Amino acid sequence: MNGSRGSGSFRREFLVFLFVFFAIWLLSFLLTSRLPSLGAGLVSVVSREIAFCLDLLEYRFDLDGAAFLFHTVRGAKKLVVITECTGLYTTIIYVSIIGAYPARLSDKALGLLIGIPSIHILNLARMVFISLVLYHRPGLFDLFHGYLWQVGFVIFMLLLVILWMGKIVRPTRSGASDA
Repeated sequence: MNGSRGSGSFRREFLVFLFVFFAIWLLSFLLTSRLPSLGAGLVSVVSREIAFCLDLLEYRFDLDGAAFLFHTVRGAKKLVVITECTGLYTTIIYVSIIGAYPARLSDKALGLLIGIPSIHILNLARMVFISLVLYHRPGLFDLFHGYLWQVGFVIFMLLLVILWMGKIVRPTRSGASDA
């Protein structure tokens, strides 16, 4: 009897989590689709950051807005940064998970302060890496861009969530009484 009540409680908490997660995700998605300048601003920032890193690495390229033209021994290769390249949508999913999870506001704030910059930094590394792949091994670009980095990025985001849940989130009073 006691186990079934606990199971119902878990089910209810999980359904609340899903509802809040999808509400935050949907509101964020609607906000970004209603305000395309948010995505355009991020594209501009990420493009400049990629250019900065590639300049440090002494790669030859031209940058026109968000379009990179790499000058390689195999000819010119083009890379265009779009909103999906900014890490925005991964960040929205991360924020939705953190926002929906039953934790103290201070724990959520710390999770966001650690997670959002971490996602941005990894995304910048991803973009620089796939730029280098395009420059040196264009035949491998689709594999790295469309598969390996996508999977790796999702795994990284989930590891951030697990780290946050395990190391930062403190039990609430109701959670403490359950233990």
